[in-house]
Amino acid sequence: MAKGIALRLQEKYGQLRKSERLVADYLLEHQSERLEMSITEFANTLKVSEATISRFTRALGFKGFADMKLDLASQSISRDQFVNLPAEMNESDSLEAVSSKLLGALTLAMGETQKHIVDDDIQKVVSHLLESTEVVFFGVGGAVSVCEEAVHLFLKAGIKATAHRDGYTQQVVAATASDQVTFVGVSHTGMTEDVASALSVARSKGARTVAITSNLDSPVALAAEITLWTWTPGTPQIPLYGDFLEGRVCQIYIIYMIYLGVLFQSDGAAPKSLELTAETLNTYYTRS
Repeated sequence: MAKGIALRLQEKYGQLRKSERLVADYLLEHQSERLEMSITEFANTLKVSEATISRFTRALGFKGFADMKLDLASQSISRDQFVNLPAEMNESDSLEAVSSKLLGALTLAMGETQKHIVDDDIQKVVSHLLESTEVVFFGVGGAVSVCEEAVHLFLKAGIKATAHRDGYTQQVVAATASDQVTFVGVSHTGMTEDVASALSVARSKGARTVAITSNLDSPVALAAEITLWTWTPGTPQIPLYGDFLEGRVCQIYIIYMIYLGVLFQSDGAAPKSLELTAETLNTYYTRS
């Protein structure tokens, strides 16, 4: 079974030379576009040698630049019916091919997110949660599941956590915010008006505010004190049209990083809470 460009890049990226990674990064950022340039034009665009392009294509298992262009062209088929799915997937794919492509797409997405993590921002969020009396998650639509997973994690770790999915409740909760509470808004596009508005209200009350989004210039991002960026594919995406598979996994990835930071920096309080909840649940489910 032939592997698509994203999966090949994921497998080989760590083995590429620095100059070859420039080629890989360009293709990752433009994977939804046809590569119309000649090898000379492509090399000039990236300011690398034609030899670098040739080595890169062979490193990925292609016969040469022309072979890679054909592969990219075959993947740029119109996808009007499934615009929010990973770009490599096609309706005619077997489930085996879908499995392989999905793994590549999700792994790529988390890898790109990880490369852009600002360690100081993650640390600030972890510190905020450890210092807060409560953490409140805001999300709408598919983001609700991410918020509920976060609540489940932090509750078991001994941190009071709640999630709210409708604009009315988000406004009410934000209106009574204080500097002892951390609010986290989750929105892939960053265009969710309810979440942006609630974060703004909470921030105006002195609360600590965090956004998890793929759009750093969006209303949700601008409403928060700290924004944690998640990768988004270069393909056109339409809000409320299906779901953003890569985006959702990246959001969970960010949540898990914060959760692990809390566990490791809680001076034993979080592990103790995990032991207590495990013991209580074990008793609950094994009682006669």
